[in-house]
Amino acid sequence: MKCDGLSYQKYINKGLNIFFLFGPEIVLKNNAKDDIKVYLADKGFVEKKMVQDKEIDRLDKVIAENVGGSLFASKIIIEISHTKGKIPESIQSIVDMNHLKTRDDIAIIIDSHVDKVSNSLKWVKKLDEIALIIESKKLKSFEEKIWLKQQLSFIESSKKSELVNKISALSSGNLVAQQNEIKLLKLMSSPENSCSNSSMKDQAEFMPFELEDRIIKGDVKGAIRIVNSIKELESHYAALLVWVVGKIINNATSAMQSSRPDAALIKLGVWNNKVGDYRALMSKFELKDMIGFQRKVFQLDLSNKGINKANFWERLNDLIMELARG
Repeated sequence: MKCDGLSYQKYINKGLNIFFLFGPEIVLKNNAKDDIKVYLADKGFVEKKMVQDKEIDRLDKVIAENVGGSLFASKIIIEISHTKGKIPESIQSIVDMNHLKTRDDIAIIIDSHVDKVSNSLKWVKKLDEIALIIESKKLKSFEEKIWLKQQLSFIESSKKSELVNKISALSSGNLVAQQNEIKLLKLMSSPENSCSNSSMKDQAEFMPFELEDRIIKGDVKGAIRIVNSIKELESHYAALLVWVVGKIINNATSAMQSSRPDAALIKLGVWNNKVGDYRALMSKFELKDMIGFQRKVFQLDLSNKGINKANFWERLNDLIMELARG
């Protein structure tokens, strides 16, 4: 069964346990994958096995080892991450694993980096009979606006059209950047942030979004001033600050692993005029440093949620100073 990255929700619950995702629009693909996992969790799939590129050649053995679930007979998801090259024989051969068609205790999600797949291929025709195939194409302008409107369901109707037009105009053709804007709006619209944000608007220099600019430009004093102001006036924005810092680190980490860092940053939703600042930030660190920062963001999130006893604001300031100073 085939569908596109906008209509997949109509077909997820058709009883299929094999899912093949491909196409150039990473946001649609990731959203589909997340929704598939929610659907499978509702069906009792509680375990997951990740298969990376280095294991794909022995995929038949991995599947055989996991058929029947775990020792405790729980249902298992095998998630296959295909990130380079053509679709290998080992993935194509899944269509001939007849035992998978009759089992309800194993699900397979194949996330492929390829942009296109020929419907005339024999294995694709077979896959169409046993799996949900989701193609996430780049959206046309009017499709982007439809998608944006769906994502902004938490915004009251009277403001939705205006926001759709603004976000679309700022980031036309870039769903990653648009989704980042949506995440910020969700954080700001959450119940804990329901009080008036007029003080933030009156002091625009202290808006959480400004924090990204200050950090990537190496402005330690400016970044700390923003954090301290928010701590005093709008401390409920702590989660938003964690998200902003985490976004910077994740963007830099991904770009440092790419052969084309500038293109990778733009694909991740970084605006063109900020790419140079990101590159300057990245030049101060090695990849292992960024991975260490990712761990610190995780701990910072736990601290904000009260799961550990560390002082959230002190940890946040320490991490920002490390990042901005380099």
